[in-house]
Amino acid sequence: MQNIDQVFLYMKDEIERQAKSEEQAILNEVKALEDEAYESMKAEAKRDADLKLKQEEEEMSSNASAEISESHIERTKKLIEKRDEYVKNIFDQARDELKAFVKSDEYLPFVEAKIQRVAENFKDSQSIMYVSHDDFKNKDAFVKAFGTDIEVQASDDIQIGGFILENKASSLVVDETLDFALNNQKDWFNKNSGLIIR
Repeated sequence: MQNIDQVFLYMKDEIERQAKSEEQAILNEVKALEDEAYESMKAEAKRDADLKLKQEEEEMSSNASAEISESHIERTKKLIEKRDEYVKNIFDQARDELKAFVKSDEYLPFVEAKIQRVAENFKDSQSIMYVSHDDFKNKDAFVKAFGTDIEVQASDDIQIGGFILENKASSLVVDETLDFALNNQKDWFNKNSGLIIR
């Protein structure tokens, strides 16, 4: 009997080890894909913006000073519009890639792993999990990943995917939505991309 228990314990440990290994491999692959796509889009936008800025600066330097003063405002406006267009295109593409990820087989395990990591701080009856309307179909899987019963509600605020956990008693909120992550990247990009127009 003890040998059977040891075999079952060994099998359980082996399954858990393999599951953790596969989970980490999936997370690493998703992160690598996100990083690669982001870096590629960032480099392309910077090249285009630098080229446009250089062309505009050369053109401006050839004009008379009176014309420069008047046309500078218009050119700056056009550059800002062009820069904003680049940034919009970059983040539209990133949004599309995230939506494709949400439809992939890697998405559900990705979200379940994130739920498991933060669930401990929300293990009481006053916690609520918010998900997108599309993700509401995964409600049972999310509750299972949470480890205990929790109210799950669909939220109009979540357009792409992920979840928000809120504890009404402590006012603790954890936002693990892809929407929030994308917006944070947009703020970072605006501060660090070098696409500043003077």
